[in-house]
Amino acid sequence: MKKIKKLINDLGLNYRKEITILIIVEVFILLLFSIGFIFLKNITLLVYGLLAMICFVFYYLYRYKIKLEQKRNKEVNDFINTFSFFRMYIANGENIYSSFKNVSEFATLEIKEYIDILLENINNDKSIKPYIDFACNFNNKLVEDVMISIFQMVENGNNQSYIEQFNNFFMNFKKRIEKESAIKRNNKFDRFISCSIIGSGVLMMVLVYGIINLVGEIIWVTN
Repeated sequence: MKKIKKLINDLGLNYRKEITILIIVEVFILLLFSIGFIFLKNITLLVYGLLAMICFVFYYLYRYKIKLEQKRNKEVNDFINTFSFFRMYIANGENIYSSFKNVSEFATLEIKEYIDILLENINNDKSIKPYIDFACNFNNKLVEDVMISIFQMVENGNNQSYIEQFNNFFMNFKKRIEKESAIKRNNKFDRFISCSIIGSGVLMMVLVYGIINLVGEIIWVTN
């Protein structure tokens, strides 16, 4: 549960609230199928209830991992969009500090907050540390490489070779993220197709089992 708690905290959600919701839904499912068993006297309802509880727990907990991945992907995409403007300012001869201030006006609230903290840290610390700390917000090693190349521009007074190095780092990073996003979309579509086929098969098995069970009960009653 420590991993689940960390996922929930990383998403900015309340751990106790999320687990309480899970417990309430699980109890509701248990009561629903238990009542069905009491009235219908069909033990298969308890089996279905147990399966429903297991499936819900799996779905409920697994969605945190999906949400965190989506959050991180969005942050990386926001970084790319914001630093595309940064790249334009640098190409037009702006210095690093003023470029950061300018692009913060186009950034999302979250990225703007990161940039504001970066600028504040740069004022107090002229080392590479503020740039590395900024990159840590994105959980992506390539962001760190981009920020290191920006620091090298600062250290070398916007030397043209370091500007070109930054451009190469950034454009390769952008292309890689775009390629990864395309692969993820294709994989997601393939999983959807596979799950649809599996789900149809399971549904068919349940229907067949229900029909056989119903026919058996009818034959037992008529005899």
